[in-house]
Amino acid sequence: MEDDSMKRTFDRSIIFLALAVALLAALAQAPARAEEPGAKALLERASKTLGEDKAWTTRLERGIHIAWDTPGWGTLKADYLRAVKKPDKVKIDQDNSAYDHPFYRTYYCNGSDAWYVVNLNIGRSPNVAANMKSLLERIDGVAFYLSACDTFFSVPAVPDDSLLAGEGLLRAGCVLAGDTVLWDVDAKTGVPARRIERKTNRVFILDDYRRIGERLVPFHVTVYAGGAKAEEFLWESVTFDETIEDAVFEENRPPAQ
Repeated sequence: MEDDSMKRTFDRSIIFLALAVALLAALAQAPARAEEPGAKALLERASKTLGEDKAWTTRLERGIHIAWDTPGWGTLKADYLRAVKKPDKVKIDQDNSAYDHPFYRTYYCNGSDAWYVVNLNIGRSPNVAANMKSLLERIDGVAFYLSACDTFFSVPAVPDDSLLAGEGLLRAGCVLAGDTVLWDVDAKTGVPARRIERKTNRVFILDDYRRIGERLVPFHVTVYAGGAKAEEFLWESVTFDETIEDAVFEENRPPAQ
């Protein structure tokens, strides 16, 4: 009986040893996986790849804006100009009249004041003020989130969905004023492919990156809201540090209330 017990123990040891050897061999043959950076490091790398560390004073974007499936009006296409002068000036010029709708809209922000011109109507609104302030805050892209977020975290894998395949993307998240913001960064190029804002239920798809001096700029931005395509920006030109007179940001300012 003792000999049988010793034989069974020996047989089990041989089996375990064989399994261990097979496992080690499989691990040795598996391709090494590149080490993924932490969440904040991934975003820092993306920001540097975009050239966001290069200071600028003015930014001028010209192109086409499309508002998809607007209530009562359908899809609206406009010639679009956005001028930003740091630290606190913005003008957005949106002309739909060049296409199918007789709309002309201009929005301004200068310091703490914001106003609009819609066709012949001039006025102020809390929504315009909030949107222009948000634009100014986020104009520096990833760099803004690196400075403004208080928590950063990594997500192990990016799932496939109807907008992008997860393969080849690295996901980093951060928390900004109670909103969870996710960034999907192309593992190969290091540029952001998508930004997801949980609180506002918006998704930004960024592509067609082009080099402007020392910077990389997405010339195509698609915005989804509530799962539906809402806006699209197709830039024709983006320039930095052009001279823009302050008077541009004073046009049509209504009297103080």
